[in-house]
Amino acid sequence: MDKWGEQLEQMLQMCVVLVPVQEDDDDKAGFWSQAVYSLSDLFNLYRTVVLRSPEEIPVCDKQNGGVVSVSQPPSKELRHARLTYMLAAFALRAIRSIQVLIEMDAFRRRGSKEALKVCTRIEIVKLVLKVFLRMRMPFSFYVDEVAIEDAEPPKLLEQRNAALLGKRDQQTSSEATPSEATAQTAYVGRRTGRSLKALEAQSSNGDVEQQPTAAPPARVAAGLREDRSPITSQIVLAEVLYHSRPLLHLAMLRRRGRKSWAAWLVAVLLDRISAGLLAQELRPNSGTRAAALETAEVRRRQNQVWWALLRSPMFDKLLRRPSETLDWILKKIPVINMFNIVELALVLQPFYFSTSGS
Repeated sequence: MDKWGEQLEQMLQMCVVLVPVQEDDDDKAGFWSQAVYSLSDLFNLYRTVVLRSPEEIPVCDKQNGGVVSVSQPPSKELRHARLTYMLAAFALRAIRSIQVLIEMDAFRRRGSKEALKVCTRIEIVKLVLKVFLRMRMPFSFYVDEVAIEDAEPPKLLEQRNAALLGKRDQQTSSEATPSEATAQTAYVGRRTGRSLKALEAQSSNGDVEQQPTAAPPARVAAGLREDRSPITSQIVLAEVLYHSRPLLHLAMLRRRGRKSWAAWLVAVLLDRISAGLLAQELRPNSGTRAAALETAEVRRRQNQVWWALLRSPMFDKLLRRPSETLDWILKKIPVINMFNIVELALVLQPFYFSTSGS
């Protein structure tokens, strides 16, 4: 998985844009293209779980303020909390990977109204999983796994752990040779896996001296509860608005239809207000892992507001005609017409989960 995982993931992502979108009734919604994308997303999710160590799961021990000694094994309660968190997080992201496929199937069999009912049921299941994860987290608000992955790319897990291990070995072993010390601090490329020697600087007397570098911070869950932002009534309000937005949006779509401007405006306002309220109350200890994860979650929610441009009726009013023109131009260019990026986006846009951002 460590050696070939990224190459396999890139190959699956390339297959997404190479699978043709059929014009007949069997695949008029790009079902197989979406199936390949879901497979790629599930593979990336599995790869993230494999590369993550238990100590990095954002779950703290309730005893001793959440601080666990490295020399002592984790308690039974902490191991159970980590396991349940990992299973719930995996289930949530797995549902996100296949939710468009489920909506497609419901739309093809029973129509648009039944598809929105299925979407509502899926959002309820996702909300239950989010509440469960929130109860396991040491943060004052829900931090999604997508934000954690953005702040801490899974490919860098082993690189940082190896750097920490090399730093500890260098401090404890005074008999290490310069070549061994250089090998311990070597940089490993994210894509190629090649090792590059650490930079060295010449001292004034001509001897080779290695520049002192600080070891990367330990990516463990201990201390997240102490470094987090304090919980306030404004954070609670922001959470209620944020997590209720998908259900309110779906309820209005079922009553008013997918072309409703009122449903579009309500979704935009709830996303914007909740993200703004949360950003105002973000006060973690600077320079800590808690600060990095909370900032990544706020940034993720703020970026979700831009999904509104891809939802109907705004997309139909503003972007549909330019997108169709761009797709027509790309189909006339050799080689480039093999990639169906714009075409796939156009056939997936009418579906709720393709633009929901939830």
